Amino acid sequence: MDLRRSLVAEERETVITVTDADELVRIWSAQKRSITKMRKNPAFTEVGHGVHGTTEWAEFTTPADRWSPCGVKRRTNLTKQQRIDQVKRLQAVRDAA
Repeated sequence: MDLRRSLVAEERETVITVTDADELVRIWSAQKRSITKMRKNPAFTEVGHGVHGTTEWAEFTTPADRWSPCGVKRRTNLTKQQRIDQVKRLQAVRDAA
């Protein structure tokens, strides 16, 4: 791998390593958004960083007892009427404020 070449989209990834034996979860990322979020969150400790071409990468740890893999956004399929009802409720809250 040529270290002077920047990573392409398929190569910019976040890798999370978790084992039952470790007290720390290790996270390696070359995704700018993930790196920025972890740097702003005091639950993560940055333990390394660098560049691959012009692509920044960083490595973080966090205590295993604070880690949760449930970081998936919840998505619901609403009917048209449910969306209308939600808009009305939101508008009522805004009007009351």
